[in-house]
Amino acid sequence: MQNLFENQSARIYYDTPLDTLFLEYTNKVVNHEQFVMINMALLNAFVKLQTVKFVADIRKMGVISTESQKMVVDYLLPGMVKHLNGKDLIHVQLVNEADIFSKIAANTIKDKSSRTMKGIQISQFHDCAKMEAYLKSI
Repeated sequence: MQNLFENQSARIYYDTPLDTLFLEYTNKVVNHEQFVMINMALLNAFVKLQTVKFVADIRKMGVISTESQKMVVDYLLPGMVKHLNGKDLIHVQLVNEADIFSKIAANTIKDKSSRTMKGIQISQFHDCAKMEAYLKSI
């Protein structure tokens, strides 16, 4: 595992055996500015790697604003897709079933991205073992 970024709310790391870039929220995001900083670090890490797989573990993220959700749909995910030059982005959201707010945000991002963007496959998981099995299978 290669750590690429860490602050009080998130860490970004590359899992070599899974060939996957992970964004793991370790605490609630303080504000939109912090959210943007974390996601810009994520995009910068992604463009340096050769992977097509990205996991957002949002189980501890807390509520994110519609402005932050818009940033993901309009800037982050399109930037990742563009970097892949025609390959599909495999994006996995690891969500907490009990946290209705993060689940709504994840679904909003999934729905808007799927409707407006080509070259992206978005899946959601609640179970880490099932998510890892999926990532190993592709």
